Amino acid sequence: MKRDFALLFGLGAIATLLSFPFPPPLLGLLIAEVAVALLVLAGIFARARVGLDVPPTAKRLLLAFPIGVVLGGATLALLPLTGLQSRIIQEAAIPLWKRFIIAFDAGILEEIVFRLFVMSVVAWALSHVMRRNAAIWTGAIVAAIAFGAVHLPRWLAANANPTMLVSVMLVNGAIAIALALVYWKWGIEAAIVAHFAGDVTVHIAGPYLFT
Repeated sequence: MKRDFALLFGLGAIATLLSFPFPPPLLGLLIAEVAVALLVLAGIFARARVGLDVPPTAKRLLLAFPIGVVLGGATLALLPLTGLQSRIIQEAAIPLWKRFIIAFDAGILEEIVFRLFVMSVVAWALSHVMRRNAAIWTGAIVAAIAFGAVHLPRWLAANANPTMLVSVMLVNGAIAIALALVYWKWGIEAAIVAHFAGDVTVHIAGPYLFT
């Protein structure tokens, strides 16, 4: 557990630091780092009690990357169908290195929050009243809804309407369920790699595809 915490908190601490402007406000950074530590601790505790503490292997991590690329490609294919490609087109104005940092931060922090913490804690809480698999699936769905909801402000900033809202929830929710399956079967580290690869595909390759 100590090694798992050290790895996940270390990654989360780096991603949190990179998400702040430079120089970062020390109090805000300290609060954020403490929050990451608590989320990691709670997630590690909960996942062990529902059998989600799958150890990482080199093979799983290597396979997670192309899976993430496929998920990113599927997202790009869905965007024109849902009218959401405009936000990706706007990202062409963002320097390439910043988009890489965005993918790195999201891959780590969003997996810590939504899969390691939300999915695991919900699954653990519900495992007392339902079967393990049902509890895990429910945790995955709750995390997917939360994952979709947290992306709404950014995606709907320019064009908020009911159709767009449903589109954002469906696209992000589907990706979240796929990442939940990676987490469930291969562990949180594989989910982080897959998420990072997917975001690299969407945010780095995407703007060139639509412009």
